[in-house]
Amino acid sequence: MDTGAMVERARRVREAVATAAVEVTSADHEVTVVAGPNGVVRDLRLTSRAFRLTGAELGELVVRTIAAAHARMAVELRETLTDLVGERGPGVPDPLAPLPSPAAMRAEMDGPR
Repeated sequence: MDTGAMVERARRVREAVATAAVEVTSADHEVTVVAGPNGVVRDLRLTSRAFRLTGAELGELVVRTIAAAHARMAVELRETLTDLVGERGPGVPDPLAPLPSPAAMRAEMDGPR
């Protein structure tokens, strides 16, 4: 692949990640969440139905709806990136996998050589 094509592919990946968003609404339409990559909540909307819930019920519903949005965001972003850069081959790390902890990275670096 030539340098120009690599630069264009990188630009398209950056753009896809920057603009990625999914919207998820709870089953009874009390809560709507718009989520982006990396755990970002871009918008949270509550309808008047939400205020019929107790505080604990509403909190739980918000957390569940955010979790559902993040799960869908991960699937959609992985599909988009696969379309842009192709399938990962053996030994190629998942770009959406969580980063290892600093302690795990240190242990790996200090391990047998």
